[in-house]
Amino acid sequence: MEDMMRSNVIAFFILLLTFFVTSTAFARVDIIPRMVVIENRERSGEITVLNLSDKEETYTLKTINYKQDTVGAYTTLEEPLSPLFNPIEVLRMSPKTFTLPPMGKQKVRLSLRRPADLPDGEYRFHLLAIAEKQPQKADTESGKVSVGLGINLGISIPVIVRQGELSASGKLEDILLKTPSETKSKKPEVTFKAVRSGSASTLGRIDVAWRPQGGDWKNIGFVTNFNLFDEINERTGTITLDEMPVGKGELRLSYTDTDNGTLYDEIVLQKE
Repeated sequence: MEDMMRSNVIAFFILLLTFFVTSTAFARVDIIPRMVVIENRERSGEITVLNLSDKEETYTLKTINYKQDTVGAYTTLEEPLSPLFNPIEVLRMSPKTFTLPPMGKQKVRLSLRRPADLPDGEYRFHLLAIAEKQPQKADTESGKVSVGLGINLGISIPVIVRQGELSASGKLEDILLKTPSETKSKKPEVTFKAVRSGSASTLGRIDVAWRPQGGDWKNIGFVTNFNLFDEINERTGTITLDEMPVGKGELRLSYTDTDNGTLYDEIVLQKE
């Protein structure tokens, strides 16, 4: 009976710690910028890793491969997205492992060795910064229960490598304005579909603006990092709005490349 009670207490604390870690993991380490694009003829890039915790942490950088789906979710792959480009073989990170004080930061240089016969195209992997946590010793004194866990907290960003002269274009389709009574969030929303064409990804943000009849434009919603990587041609999205457009006016959606400011597409809808 006593062993069963101890097992239940341990299970409870493990569940509690899992919840805590899940809700705080992304607040303890960060990487800037949130995406690295290494253009044709470039051989390197740079990131900065930030320790946002109140403790000294040791971080290790690793590569990981994700495949994007049409709702923007990722599936982890065991192999690179392209068999012609293995990031483990072509990427060097300096430094790869380092220790940072609380609120400290470290610049990391990404050096790329492109294969000599690499075909034109876009190649992608994610870079993961992970905090290596050492397991804590469990207290085994009689009558006491403790949990010893080694927890790794991390965050990843996409790294895009472009080979050759590439291009991309994007369009917005199937735009629908939903009232609070029509959404699960009970807030006004705009749903849409973005369509990509060309040999490169579309990388950017989508802004929603509203102009009542006789009035001025006002931004009422946006989504950042709305990317269509080159393995998908379309992606659906939802933007929660700050307010519900009321009365007659115009609703505008703009899809912009945040890297170079290119306007992929802009749609203006009339609201009666």
